[in-house]
Amino acid sequence: MSAGSGKAKPFRRPDAAEIESFLDYVAGLMERNPRERHLMLPIWRALERELLAAQQAEAIYDAARLRLTRSRDQTAALSS
Repeated sequence: MSAGSGKAKPFRRPDAAEIESFLDYVAGLMERNPRERHLMLPIWRALERELLAAQQAEAIYDAARLRLTRSRDQTAALSS
């Protein structure tokens, strides 16, 4: 896709693994800049909130996938 095509990628929320990576990055910034680390606290807190939300969403996706598999298995068992 060329830069001038005008189409932006659709927004996709980061998953838990990506947020964990961001937290690692921010932790490194805090370690390397102890005098300014207090400036990272709001970012850290926001990432922690997003991590919790992502983990909860992934748990729901997993539960939905299991439910669908069980439902399909029951339907297959009834039709055979």
